[in-house]
Amino acid sequence: MENKFSELGVSEEIVKGILELGFETPTDVQREAIPKILEKKDLIVMSKTGSGKTAAFGLPILQQMDRDSREPNALILAPTRELAVQVEKDIRAMAKYSEVRTTSVYGQHNMNTEIKALSSGVDLVCGTPGRVYDHIKRKQLKTGSIRFLVLDEADRMLDMGFYDQVVQIIKALPRNRVTLLFSATMPPEIKRICQSYMNDPVTVELETETKTVDTIKQIYYRVEQNQKRSELVRMLQYHQPDSCMIFCNTRDEVDRVQRHLQNSGFWAEALHGANNQNSRMRTIEKFREGKVQILVATDVAARGIHIEDLSMVINYDIPEDRNSYVHRIGRTGRAGNSGLAISVVTSDSLMTLYEIEEHVGVLIDETDMPTDEAIAAVLAEADNKWVQMDPPPKAISKPKQHNPRHQKGKRSADYQHGKNNRSNQKDNKRESGRPTKAASKQHAQKPHEDRQVKPAVKHSAASSQPKAVDTKKPAAKPVPKLRTEKKMTKGLGEIEFIVREDTKPKGLLGKIKAFFGGK
Repeated sequence: MENKFSELGVSEEIVKGILELGFETPTDVQREAIPKILEKKDLIVMSKTGSGKTAAFGLPILQQMDRDSREPNALILAPTRELAVQVEKDIRAMAKYSEVRTTSVYGQHNMNTEIKALSSGVDLVCGTPGRVYDHIKRKQLKTGSIRFLVLDEADRMLDMGFYDQVVQIIKALPRNRVTLLFSATMPPEIKRICQSYMNDPVTVELETETKTVDTIKQIYYRVEQNQKRSELVRMLQYHQPDSCMIFCNTRDEVDRVQRHLQNSGFWAEALHGANNQNSRMRTIEKFREGKVQILVATDVAARGIHIEDLSMVINYDIPEDRNSYVHRIGRTGRAGNSGLAISVVTSDSLMTLYEIEEHVGVLIDETDMPTDEAIAAVLAEADNKWVQMDPPPKAISKPKQHNPRHQKGKRSADYQHGKNNRSNQKDNKRESGRPTKAASKQHAQKPHEDRQVKPAVKHSAASSQPKAVDTKKPAAKPVPKLRTEKKMTKGLGEIEFIVREDTKPKGLLGKIKAFFGGK
């Protein structure tokens, strides 16, 4: 079956796979890039996120694979784990009716699993620069047969600090390769890579930065800093988006906004670098499937997330980087669809918004916050699928432990009783450490077995340090009275004994023991 991809030179088995994915008409970037890659030309493509870049380089690479080689033919570098996984998944789906083997490698992924996949033989590897470089250094990723290198989202990759790793990876690859670079912008680092490591690249610049946001309606609301979260809820109630991504500048702000929305009744999930990899992938999948209404994310964590028909993007925090604004709002209004981008602006971030306007060449309209009546009218008429879902779980906060000492002007009975006891004990002690008469009397009233004798402090002349001595001494015994006894013994005659009157020794042996002190 002929289609427009076949006209670009894509093989029949590849076309069969992409037709099942719903690809029928090539996008502008695919129409420009695919024939040039099939001609094995180095390519620099400047295009916005969501323009169909993955198929633009994936289809011609799949078609030119060396199926007989056990080593990788293609290496794709992506800035984030999510994008690496997504690109590999998309290419694997395109290669459904071919025998191309693919795998992905990235940080926080099981290294042994990746080593096993690489050693079993793969044709295409997609990964983050750090993990790819690790495998190359350990000689687990063979680079001698790599004929295609793709730098996807190159500007973001270098902005995240991967420049050195990217250069080291490029140096480890064969020189007679095809290098494909895709980027929304062209910072100096990108230009250096193009000049140093590409062979007469062809530049394809499909759209200017201004046109990347032409299909998106952009507005902003002015709010007070301490009212941002409450006003955010009102915006969502008024606009009723089918799906929405909210961008914050920090991880902590992502968590705060997500908890507030969840407590307000929305199905909201957080996405940032502090989440473990499995949790992030589950969150993204639930958002794609429509099981989550709102995804609150940082810029880095959201890179590479492709959501079809995303109806609204909210800049809860205005990004400091002007290119980040383009990347954010470019996630809505894809494939010619219209989209809405809302920015929440405070007095501190207004000047940053003006700089963004100059950068994109578009005036962003200020809009008045909807009134309570307008919101109530929308909620009354909206056939909102969100309210048909089960109510989202409330965010659970750990209850604070009760501490009676933290009560103002009030002490608990136990605390006050303990304080009084400590005060009484202090008053009952003298400087010598001996108890007072009152304390001694109280002590004497206790049963004998309950008494506890504490060591008293005694100072010696040899040392100024107090020494503890045991005051529990045995009572002085009275001096026994002695008397003399005479006794006739067999064979010894008469023997004179001195006997203590308080003892009554039994027999001769007892008297002898008594005479020598009981020994």
